[in-house]
Amino acid sequence: MHTVAIVNPAAGGGRAFRKLAGLAAALGEGPPPTPVWWTAGPRHAEHLAAKARREGVERVVVVGGDGTLFEVINGLWREAEGVLPSVGIVPVGTGCDYGRNFRLGVSLREKLATALAGPCASVDVGACRLSGMDGRPYPRVFLNVLGFGFDAAVIQRLNSQRLKLRGRLPYLFATLREMLRAGGCTVTGTVDGEAVATEALLFAAGIGTSFGGGMRITPDGRLDAGRFQLVWGERMGRLELLRLFPKIYSGRHLGHPKVRSRLARSAALSAAPAAWVEAEGELIGTTPIELEIRPRALRIACAGVKT
Repeated sequence: MHTVAIVNPAAGGGRAFRKLAGLAAALGEGPPPTPVWWTAGPRHAEHLAAKARREGVERVVVVGGDGTLFEVINGLWREAEGVLPSVGIVPVGTGCDYGRNFRLGVSLREKLATALAGPCASVDVGACRLSGMDGRPYPRVFLNVLGFGFDAAVIQRLNSQRLKLRGRLPYLFATLREMLRAGGCTVTGTVDGEAVATEALLFAAGIGTSFGGGMRITPDGRLDAGRFQLVWGERMGRLELLRLFPKIYSGRHLGHPKVRSRLARSAALSAAPAAWVEAEGELIGTTPIELEIRPRALRIACAGVKT
């Protein structure tokens, strides 16, 4: 099988780079040795993935976090030439939420073995069209969770923080800071063709279950169900939000009277004022946004899907 590995050396605060020796040894066991393509900066993984598809690569192994995987999937998806490869995942980033949905192995060597030669499960892909950073229509795809409102504002604050911390601390710090100014927005549009109108602090569409390093925002998400779980939180006070926040890690926030949830295959939503949109922890643009599920459109190498 024609395979390449796309490795982000900066993932997880340089965790991939620190594991370079072990990665190189395992990838080189072959035969033949797996070619390694190193990313050199933002969006580079997207260009490498498009190149891989054009060149007939049958499996792309992604070594990095959710952001690296997001770039690779978009590169593969937008390239029209060639057959869509299967994808292997070796999670070495900060959050790595998408990998939590699969049985990939325990050790680095086991995860690499699964990514390189494991069987595949077919999973859904979320397709969206929103307003890009330059204001023009911007199509993207995602595998796990997309959201707008509070969570995207947290990502924006995280990116602008001067204090650089590791692990979950930066996300938690940015979340607490954003709670002090959370205002929400008016959301209108359609969900599966039905009109919706609500005051929302956050709006999330999940195929997988968690974001932000284990926060189970869409706990009923399923990778191959052919629908999103939509979750939104209505406007609430700071103290109420602070009490609710820890429950997201277990998915118990769905029991709160101001948290709504439904399953859907498509949505077209606007927000007033316009809200930042994030996918897989990356800011990608602003509302309005259109969402559509693409059932079982991608093959992921794994030993099984967790349910």
